[in-house]
Amino acid sequence: MMDRGRAFVVCLMPALLTFTIVMAGCTSSVNNNNTSTVLTETSENVSMTTTTNATNVTHAEPMTAAQGQNFTITLRSNPSTGYHWEPQFDSTTLSLTDSAFVSDPNPHNLVGVPGSQVFTFQGLTKGTTTITFNNVSPAQIITEQTVYAVTVT
Repeated sequence: MMDRGRAFVVCLMPALLTFTIVMAGCTSSVNNNNTSTVLTETSENVSMTTTTNATNVTHAEPMTAAQGQNFTITLRSNPSTGYHWEPQFDSTTLSLTDSAFVSDPNPHNLVGVPGSQVFTFQGLTKGTTTITFNNVSPAQIITEQTVYAVTVT
C-alpha cells in the first residue's frame, strides 16, 4: 500500500503537467518592435453576415492621395477583445496593400494590450471614393463605423 505522501505526488504530477500545458498555450511573445501583422480581407473576399447596429458613425476629415502612392489610416484597436475593423471600399479605385496591428508600449509583455490598426492603401485610379471601416463584434455585429472620403489625384 502506498503511503499518503507518495499518493499525493502521484496525483499531483498529472495535474501539474496539465496546468503547464494549458499555461503554455496562454502565453504570447512580442517581437522587438511590438508589432504583429494581421491580415485583413476586403468585403469581396469575405462571406460572412454582419448586422449593422452602428449608432456611432464618424465621418473623418477628407483625404487626398496621389495615384500610385500609398497612404495610411490608423484606427484604435484591441484585437484581443474579439472586435476588429473591416474596411469596405471600391477595389477599382483603391487597393489595400497592408494591415498591421501596432500595440501600445508594453514593457511587462502583458497579453491583451490595446494599440492601433494601421491600414495601408494605394490609390489606383483618379476620382473620389469612400472607405467605410466597420468595427465588428465577435457576434458579427457592426458596433461602430468610421467613414473616410478619399480623392485620388
